[in-house]
This record gives sequence, structure tokens and C-alpha cells, in this order.
Amino acid sequence: MTKIISMAEAEFELALMQAESDSMASSDLYIWLRECGLSPEIAVRLKELVNVTQRIGNKVVSIGKLIVMKLREFITAHKGLAIGTVLGAAIASLVAAIPLLGSILAPLGALLGLTIAVSGHQSDKQPTGSGAGVNLLELPQNLIEIARTYFDLFIETLQLVMAELASAKAS
Repeated sequence: MTKIISMAEAEFELALMQAESDSMASSDLYIWLRECGLSPEIAVRLKELVNVTQRIGNKVVSIGKLIVMKLREFITAHKGLAIGTVLGAAIASLVAAIPLLGSILAPLGALLGLTIAVSGHQSDKQPTGSGAGVNLLELPQNLIEIARTYFDLFIETLQLVMAELASAKAS
């Protein structure tokens, strides 16, 4: 479960992240995105996001770089889930795009995509490969864990940005 952090903790973490983002060149981030297998078009779009800054109080915060760095941290920590989610979404959208039958097969494509995402999550939990595949009885628990993982990332990022906004208004 996500822990609500104090204003001081959020400001400290944001300061650390800002220092880390200042030390990382956007070209290094672009190279990392390409090494992850992203197409040049997507990597360029994410590189454009990296350049988004916002003036908060008397500081300029690289909000785009912070968001991409949080995504990078998430993908590094949950590689199987990230790959499974992308593959699952791609398969579900391809199945839904089939002319005439796509609307009928879309729920099956979504289920297949979800199964791939869950298997990626399970491979993160059991990296030795000792898992026996996707167990339907464990599916709800895995879905809850996946949702919690994504929402924790979202909440953590919002807490940091909102703490910086609050401290800028206070000063």
C-alpha cells in the first residue's frame, strides 16, 4: 500500500530527483529509450516530453524529465510487467482491428492481452522461471497487484509534484 509522505519527505525526494535529472543529459535518456527497443519516433516524442519544464516559485523544475525518469525506474524494476503490458495491448488492439470480426473477437483479444500482462507480472515475481504459467485462481490477485503497482507509480509522481507546488506557494 502507498504510504502518504510528509511535505518535507516529498520536497527532499523531489530535490534528489531534480538533481538526478539535472545530471542526466536528455541525449543519454534518448539512448536508453532506443536501447529499450522503442522505435525512433516514440523515443523522439518521449525526448520532447523530457524538455518540458515548469517554473514553480523561484525554481525551474524539469517535470517532463522527472516523469520519464519515474517511468524508467518503473520499467527497470518491473521489466516483465512493462513488456507484457505493451505486448498485451498491442495484441488486443490488433485483434480489435480485424474487419467485421474485430468487434466480436475484441473481448477475447483483451483477455489474451491481459493474460500476457499477468504472465509478465508473474515472471517479475518469480524470476527463476519456476512458475507454472498463469493460474486462473490467482488472476484476481495478480490484477490487483498490477493495478496497485501502476497506481503507486502514479501517486508517487503526483505527490512529488504537488509537494513542490505547495512549497512554491508557501514561499
